Amino acid sequence: MIIKTAKLSHKNKISDGLKKFANISIIGYGCISSGIYQSNNTINNKNNSATNNNYDTFIWTKEILESSEVEIWKKTIINEIKNGKNIYNMARLYRITDYKELVDFAKIHNVEFFDCSNPNLFDEYKEYAKMGLNGIDSKVITIMGTGRQCGKFTTSMVLKHELGKYFKVGTVGTEPQSKLCGIDEMVIPQLVPTCHVASTIFGAIKKVDLNNNDVIIVSGQTGIFSNPLEVGTGRGGGVISIAILLGSNPDYIILASNTDDINCIKKNINTIELLSGKKVIGITINGKNFKDKKILKTYWMIYPIN
Repeated sequence: MIIKTAKLSHKNKISDGLKKFANISIIGYGCISSGIYQSNNTINNKNNSATNNNYDTFIWTKEILESSEVEIWKKTIINEIKNGKNIYNMARLYRITDYKELVDFAKIHNVEFFDCSNPNLFDEYKEYAKMGLNGIDSKVITIMGTGRQCGKFTTSMVLKHELGKYFKVGTVGTEPQSKLCGIDEMVIPQLVPTCHVASTIFGAIKKVDLNNNDVIIVSGQTGIFSNPLEVGTGRGGGVISIAILLGSNPDYIILASNTDDINCIKKNINTIELLSGKKVIGITINGKNFKDKKILKTYWMIYPIN
C-alpha cells in the first residue's frame, strides 16, 4: 500500500510521530461518533481540513479502544471505505480481517486495507529466527523504556538518522507507525502469542541482518515495570517489554525515560542489565514538559562531571 496523503482518526502520540518522521501529507483528523462525523483537532488550514476529501488513505491511529469505541471504529471504517479510501488500521485488538462484512465491503469498493496487528506473524519470521541461532552479524541496539510515552520511538528514529551518517543501519519497529516511517520490519508484539514474541522479534532482526547492516536498532514497548494487568487493553505491560529485550538479544541498550526521578532510572537500568547481561550505554529523557536546566541537572546527577 502506497500512502501519499492521509486523514487520521485521532491526534495523539502516533500522529505526532507520523508528522515528524513519515513522508505523508496529513490533511486532517476525524472519525464517526454516534453516526455523526466528528472532527478531532483539525489542522487549521482551509485547504487541509478533515472534511477535505483529497486523500488516498484513512489511518486509524488509536491503538487501545474502550468497548464503547468499537462501534465508532467500525462505522468510521465503513464510511471511509464507502468513500473509496484505503485503510491503514492501527487498532490493536480490532482487525478489519476479523470482520467478514468489512472485508467484503472493501472488495466491493476496490479498497486496500492493512491491519498492523497480526497474531500469525511468527509464521513469517520462524525460518529467519532459526537462521539467527547461527548468529547475528550486525550489532544490535535495543531501545528500552521506563514506561509509556517516554520517547522510545523518537530515540530510535533520531539514532537511525545520526548513525546513518556513518554506518549502514537497519531497523525493527514495534509501533504501528513503523512501516510508514521507513522502518525495515514491523512487529506488533502484543497480538503475537506470548510463547512466540521473543523469537518473532529475533526473526525480524535476522531478516534485517541479511541486508549486511552494520547496526540494527530495535524499538521497545512500554517498560519492564509497566502493569501487565491492564485487563482487556492489549497493552501487555512488562511482559511484552521483557520479551522484546530478551528476543532482541542486544549488544547495547539505551534507556528512554519519561521521568527525571533518579531512583526510577537506576532501578530500570539495574534490572535491564541483570536480565540481559548487557550494559545500558545511554539514556534519553522525554523533555517535553521539562526546562533545559532541569534536564541538565538530571544528567549531572546520573553522570557527575568531575
